[in-house]
Amino acid sequence: MDKIRLLFALFSMFIGGCNLTRDAQYQTAYEAEIQGDDGRAFQYYLRAAQDNGYPEAQFSVASMYLEGRGTRQDTGQAINWFKRVTSAGDPVWSPLAHLQLGAIYQGQFGEQHLDQSQAAEHYRACAEQGDEECARLLALLGRPPALPSPSVSPAIPAIGGVPPPGSAAVELYARREPSVYKIVVYERLGAGLEPISLGSAIAIDPYRVITNYHLVKAGGVPVSINTQGEYVREGDVLVWRVIKTDPRRDLALLELLEPNRQLVFTDAIKSYSQVRVGEKVFAIGSPAGLEKTLTEGIVSALRNDRGVRLIQTTAPITYGSSGGALFDAEGRLIGITTKGIQAGGNFNFAIAVDEVQAFLAE
Repeated sequence: MDKIRLLFALFSMFIGGCNLTRDAQYQTAYEAEIQGDDGRAFQYYLRAAQDNGYPEAQFSVASMYLEGRGTRQDTGQAINWFKRVTSAGDPVWSPLAHLQLGAIYQGQFGEQHLDQSQAAEHYRACAEQGDEECARLLALLGRPPALPSPSVSPAIPAIGGVPPPGSAAVELYARREPSVYKIVVYERLGAGLEPISLGSAIAIDPYRVITNYHLVKAGGVPVSINTQGEYVREGDVLVWRVIKTDPRRDLALLELLEPNRQLVFTDAIKSYSQVRVGEKVFAIGSPAGLEKTLTEGIVSALRNDRGVRLIQTTAPITYGSSGGALFDAEGRLIGITTKGIQAGGNFNFAIAVDEVQAFLAE
């Protein structure tokens, strides 16, 4: 009888110690990883990961398969393990696994598993769990806004209060000024920074702006200081990275480096075919570095330069205005200001918004 009790006690201790063994395996794996022994770390992570209640171990196994650390590189296995993590619904590890799956399906680890719809599905899942990085990446997957029909002018709430009645320019500026940014491109020289070009940009979604290629073609770091106050705070400084360029169209797409920041943007646009010579237009940019400057003019001609549709205008466009915005009288974006020729006349040009659409879609 005593022998039976002893065996039962030993069996109970074995069963009760399973969770402790699992935790010990995870700790052993972690210590091995810290020491640089990825092979041993993988084996112990794998043992702990067999328990569906251990998402952190499953995430580690998935990551090591994805990176080929401690085991062969196997993206398919990584996907399987990341999906086990997402199905567990853990509030910490599930969003991280969705984020990694989104990156895989977006093609960041090779094109074998490229699937934009799957990427969007996983970014949406973790965005719904409150992950701001996933919300940003989901927005970046979106297609450019469709061109509105001639009879549609999207309603845009005024920003910064209600302007005086009858003042179209005041109302337009109140709506559109927040979406235009001054861009200074800096080059690192020794211990300091030296500005190498100056221009403007227009935000097209919460995370990206369009500007001219000629502003960024020499390299450097594009920076904006978005403040109206006397002093510049850290939160007023926006740092950009160049993610796409088109020298032929003279366009560049910039993205915010800080994923938790969001831009006020313009999404009301009017196509080149709807623009009429003689209609009133307004440009907002940073001529000579004077940011958020409004100028007025008319469309003086519609041009085509080597296959690129241009809008010629009398609205002044000088150094610093390049990359800014040209709006119609209703506040719809019709072009990206690109150059002005003052010698012998006042000739200014903007790249039609249709070229921006084509650039983003390619």
